[in-house]
Amino acid sequence: MGINVGIDLGTTFSAIAVVDESGRPVIVKNSEDQPITPSVICFNGGDPVVGDEAKEMQALGETDTASFFKRSMGDGSFRLNLKGRDYTPTELSALLLGKLKRDAEDRLGEPIDGAVITVPAYFNNFQREATIKAGETAGLKVLRIINEPTAAAMAYGLDKTSGTRTVLVYDLGGGTFDVSIVRITDKHITVVATDGNHELGGKDWDDRIAGYLSAQFQQEFGRDPLDDAESFQDLLVRTENAKKQLSQREKVQVSIVHDGDRGSYELTRLKFEDLTEDLMERTRSLTSQVLEEGGLTWDKIDGALLVGGSTRMPMVHRFVRDMSGKEPLTGVNVDEAVAMGAAVQAYMDAAQGNGSFSRFLLAGKKETRDVMSHSLGLVAENDDRSRYINSIIIEKNTAVPSSQTRPFQIRTGMNRENTVEVYMLQGESDAPLECSILGKYIFSDIQHTRDRTAILDVQYSYDKNGVVSVSATQQQTGKELPLTVEPVPADMSWLSQPPPEEEEEMFNHLSIFLVLDVSYSMEGAPLREAKQAAKEFVKECDLAHMSVGVAEFGGSARVIIPPSQNAKKINKAVDQLTLNGTTNMTAGIAAAHHQLKKVDSLRYIVLLTDGMPNNKSSAANASSAAQEDGIEIISIGTGGADKHYLKRISSSDTNCLFAQSGSVVAAFSKIAQTLTRSGGQKGLK
Repeated sequence: MGINVGIDLGTTFSAIAVVDESGRPVIVKNSEDQPITPSVICFNGGDPVVGDEAKEMQALGETDTASFFKRSMGDGSFRLNLKGRDYTPTELSALLLGKLKRDAEDRLGEPIDGAVITVPAYFNNFQREATIKAGETAGLKVLRIINEPTAAAMAYGLDKTSGTRTVLVYDLGGGTFDVSIVRITDKHITVVATDGNHELGGKDWDDRIAGYLSAQFQQEFGRDPLDDAESFQDLLVRTENAKKQLSQREKVQVSIVHDGDRGSYELTRLKFEDLTEDLMERTRSLTSQVLEEGGLTWDKIDGALLVGGSTRMPMVHRFVRDMSGKEPLTGVNVDEAVAMGAAVQAYMDAAQGNGSFSRFLLAGKKETRDVMSHSLGLVAENDDRSRYINSIIIEKNTAVPSSQTRPFQIRTGMNRENTVEVYMLQGESDAPLECSILGKYIFSDIQHTRDRTAILDVQYSYDKNGVVSVSATQQQTGKELPLTVEPVPADMSWLSQPPPEEEEEMFNHLSIFLVLDVSYSMEGAPLREAKQAAKEFVKECDLAHMSVGVAEFGGSARVIIPPSQNAKKINKAVDQLTLNGTTNMTAGIAAAHHQLKKVDSLRYIVLLTDGMPNNKSSAANASSAAQEDGIEIISIGTGGADKHYLKRISSSDTNCLFAQSGSVVAAFSKIAQTLTRSGGQKGLK
């Protein structure tokens, strides 16, 4: 039986590690006796040359070389033509992984059975699937893929066996930047929030130097060295060396040779930092965004852990120190930490599969809990059918693996094939074309129903690798539906146009306002239950055909969010519910009424209260005014609410429910299911 390793598949350098006999992760050196391997491949006839030798050949002007291909992982249209053959980033990555695997097997004297491969936290579904495929093509059993900052945190947290530390992992590599907030305890490593940019890394700092020096050369000789492939390769090597030298010196001299001319130019550290100041600011913006999404400020962070070779630049240390107010954390090798953390995960995965840690004890082993860096949604129509939108189902920074089940309505016919197409989206934008369109998911064999409306429970999932899967079951039959996944059509421009008029197939859109009591009597468990109930309500809604808004009333009323089809935004609004004075129900109903007056669709107010309003007649009048405008009102009472009064403000007796403490969630769920199944056309029963 072989061993299991961790692999940092990097943009500029890669590394492989294993947990040794003493229970510690160690780097496995390559055949050149180096701990890291350049992610460079040279094609000069015969078998491809990978690693140190390929990088040297690139430095000598060999143009048939591949580097930085990790940045194009998952891009189905990217091809690199080398020696007359096209290579995809996945194929190039497989060649690199094959080199790492062979060298490690030779040094360890054992075959490699499985591997945990790391990816930037911000990799999307295409990029993650491509990484897994590259590993399998290289002959590796991919145990899982994990995010690079998480792996680095594992290496850092291995010897942290007591207390809790909240660490910000600032991972600036050769081609990517990730930032994650990680909580480390004696038993767990939990990722709180993550973000990044897979097109921001040390290469961009190199490119700034190259652009500056080429401009100097052009000014002196009137020709651009970047126009010639051989001069371009030579300049890239020189700029990378200059960057590294500036980490130790205040200035360097860089020579450029092109078309028979030679220029020599001074580059100071101060000028370098000035040229790249905006790149550093981009990392600040992403870091601030992660802190905000994690609900944290720097005073709640124990320190920033620097990972990735580019963090050796003095400007990074100073920048992070100034940004955080603290010295960066130490204790890991910035080039090796990711691979070593992956090796720890590989060992634990293999040991768990065997049912024990029988070979040796891994000191400080911890269970990891990671999150996904992209929201998962689907193409839907907005409330007035004027445009297509991204209706988010699983929010960014949700722990993985995770899944959400949402209802989806479809019209059925007796003498036709009943199918539904779902376009899956990955991203945060409301506009579908600004997101990654993952695929066209077609569910078939949907049974025709008597009322012509079938309800599908569609389950959207992220597995432990952050890879997407989708399934659907028809509610009326309980049958799981066959699924076909088709590639995304080349022309998706229709997503920028208004949806076509299809009167027969069109569903009535339903706009709902959750109006929730936040008076002081709701303090503690009642408010927590109300928030849980509101989120369960959203979960049971078909947000492709329904919008949900949230308002609160206490001493005053506040609309937190108008009707939206974005589950992430709705749930965030629910989290903002705050205790506020007495029970001004009148203002709560009026606020929702004012918003719904703008909406041309079926409209509902779902009101929750645990007591009597400050002014019973005024609240009843506000309810009557809303109903006169065609808005249905459903009321749910709990705690000290009065059933008879609730019937007075509801649209009908059946639209009035009373829920004891502990059953509010079930009541909200029932209402959402009824409205979804009937399209708002039938009252509650």
